Amino acid sequence: MRTPLLTAALVALPAAAAAHGINGHVHVTGWAIESLPPGPLADLFADPEVKDAALIGAAFPDSGYAIDDGYGELAHWEPFVEAHVQYVAELCGPDFATLECRKHVAFLMGGAAHGLQDELFDSLFLFQLMEHDGQGQEAADPGTDAFLFTDGHLRFKPPLYAPFEHLPAVFERAHGHAVTPRTIENGLQRVKFLVIDNFSALAPGFDEEYRPLLPWGSQHYLDPAVPGSLASEVGPTAAYMQALWDRLHGRHALPAVVTWTYPDGGRRLRSVRSGTVDGWVTVVFGVGARVGSLNGDTVRLLDPQGAPIDVRVQHTRWGGSPDDSTRLVRLIPQVDLAHDTVYTVEIGAGVQLMDGRVTVETWSTPVRTPCADPMAAGCVDPEPDPFPPPPPPDAAAPDAAVTDAALADAALADAAPSDAAADAGPPDRGRIDLPTPDASMFDAAPVAPRDAAPAPDAAPPVASSDDDGCAAAPGGGAAAWGLLALPLLALRRRRRRGIPTP
Repeated sequence: MRTPLLTAALVALPAAAAAHGINGHVHVTGWAIESLPPGPLADLFADPEVKDAALIGAAFPDSGYAIDDGYGELAHWEPFVEAHVQYVAELCGPDFATLECRKHVAFLMGGAAHGLQDELFDSLFLFQLMEHDGQGQEAADPGTDAFLFTDGHLRFKPPLYAPFEHLPAVFERAHGHAVTPRTIENGLQRVKFLVIDNFSALAPGFDEEYRPLLPWGSQHYLDPAVPGSLASEVGPTAAYMQALWDRLHGRHALPAVVTWTYPDGGRRLRSVRSGTVDGWVTVVFGVGARVGSLNGDTVRLLDPQGAPIDVRVQHTRWGGSPDDSTRLVRLIPQVDLAHDTVYTVEIGAGVQLMDGRVTVETWSTPVRTPCADPMAAGCVDPEPDPFPPPPPPDAAAPDAAVTDAALADAALADAAPSDAAADAGPPDRGRIDLPTPDASMFDAAPVAPRDAAPAPDAAPPVASSDDDGCAAAPGGGAAAWGLLALPLLALRRRRRRGIPTP
């Protein structure tokens, strides 16, 4: 039986889990790290503290919605990522020698990975769910996180960490957005406590609600052959992290802009029919590209004779303006394709990247369509490896269900801000003095102890006429719990306010 505090959390979480569930972000990022080939990037993550910094970084972008501050939306996109890359390179490069610098690099990569994963999930998998289950984001976000729990796959619970004293300077540099370290820390603490640390109290109820609504989705959310599924994001995430590592070192060459394509892994396109998601071809980039530069002139699908196929060129699902950034482009055929035929995808010169560069060469890759009889000799796609992969020997055991709802409520109550904290007055909402990147700043900016829940920090909401966030009001008792839970209702990403395409 659900008691009042647990019920309040369950009411808050459908929105709180919004954004390709947060546990999904943490775990796709962790699986991507564990899949890296031997080399400097894998060596970076061999330190458990550094790996944990990437995992909590993967939860970071959504923390802005938990505290109702615009930094959350900004952190999802490549303009912020590029500013963060430049900041960390100036601060810690070229050797990134200290542990704090390496953790900062990992946190950057985790946050950037979150944004890429959202673009993949929203632009591809959500359309699969609409096509197969007639459901969308409201079911997919909490549902897939709950499936991960119920199916025994949740094992990453990173400790609280962020380069809190540095992030405000990055937001100022990228967008002129003022935010305090305290606001960021409180937002991240709220997400970590409710969505990561105590999700076992909430997941069974979500699973019971959403699994019946997503019969196809619950069977395919970890299917590596379905573009946009959580499993299919692991390879692009690892490739994006490598691209970020190269960008930090100033060696990300233009020919390496494309990092992934769907179909992938030697697979064929899933369908020859137009009008179905399975007929789409998707190209993924290791750096943001300007939406307006990816068009019919720079993006083409060619038949075996080199003649162009009629395709609609689409980008990230929520990028509607030509000046928006995108980390992917979708080629959506407007005619049926031929079976068992090799087509060619071309990305031509003239694509404008968010770091200021413009591509000067044509990139291409072959795409093969399925056979009329998919079981015919030579027509069967390679069998994917079991997923998720076996955890390392020292990995934590999968999360276990909370069987006593009263114990779960006690844990939730412990994290509610105290009356004294709620009455302490509003946080400092003024602009802070922005530091200039300097490696000595790591020693000059001690982090306050975090052995108690922070006071509520109701930061200013996003300055937007179409903002749909919720603000919490101060108070005691149940209202104090509301200060923790209700801001999570503000976990709405840009995609909820934009005009979806196609």
